[in-house]
Amino acid sequence: MIINYNYIVLAIISFILSLITVYIISRVRNPRLVAPDVHKSYRVMIPKIGGVSVLVSMVFITIYAYILSDWRLLALGLVTITVGLIGLIDDLRGLPVSIRVFLPLIPALIIPVVVHEYIYILLIGHVHNFFVVAALSMLAVTVMANAANMLDVMNGIVPTSTLMIITVSGVISYLAGFSYALPVTIVLLLTILPLAAYNWYPAKVFNGNVGSYALGAMMGAFMVLYNAGTQGVIAALPYIINGFLIVITARGFKPKEALKRPVIVNDGVIHANTTPGSPITLVKLMVLKRPKTEREVVRDIIILFLITSLAALSLVLVVI
Repeated sequence: MIINYNYIVLAIISFILSLITVYIISRVRNPRLVAPDVHKSYRVMIPKIGGVSVLVSMVFITIYAYILSDWRLLALGLVTITVGLIGLIDDLRGLPVSIRVFLPLIPALIIPVVVHEYIYILLIGHVHNFFVVAALSMLAVTVMANAANMLDVMNGIVPTSTLMIITVSGVISYLAGFSYALPVTIVLLLTILPLAAYNWYPAKVFNGNVGSYALGAMMGAFMVLYNAGTQGVIAALPYIINGFLIVITARGFKPKEALKRPVIVNDGVIHANTTPGSPITLVKLMVLKRPKTEREVVRDIIILFLITSLAALSLVLVVI
């Protein structure tokens, strides 16, 4: 397949916009827009709204998608921007957790309208019912937005894992016969790449709730719009498991300030907090037997995402 020239232009411009924006954000020193990197042995303040770079690019992508009459990409852009703005408001003003967690349900309803109530799920088959597609869209976007936010605790994890999940999901959809998934996959990868580079250890910017919510919503919307639900869920299992553990052990959705920290940092080394009432997280499980540095934990979590991504690729390719 030869990728349409329009999508090549779109990918290049979105990459440049994202790179320029994240670079500008990395220079920010406004006290309201920076936060401490708590997992370092030294004190450093980092700009906390790096995810705005994704939103800036997605605005351009959404406008371009409208010009191209690419309604799937338009819907993905609208969902990503809207959910990302929810995160940005929370970063700047603060939102009650009970509202922030469930607000992504609303923009997710854009999806069933755009796909005309029809999606295809590998290993399951065709789904052609508005209410079912709406329910799946709301579930995918809301779960992934919150799951990404819950795992965005260390440098590099969310953007890098998003790159992996989008790549595997898009490639499998393309191989399954949905050719329109490939050009969009490339556009999204180039949009995320600058943020991934700047957020990688040691981070020059944090994603912020704007970034984790935008990237989570992007993954959820992509799974539905580009028939990537099966492979997407398998590749995203670390997100889903971590979110499930937190919700169960914290007994619901609660603000971080109301929870005991799952880990304790001593001189740059991360230890599990074994105090009763401390929620269980993926990071806590990884340091339960042996304390680790942030670099080691990030490496282990990325390896876990690599394993689930390869598992998705292997499992689904068998049935294509």
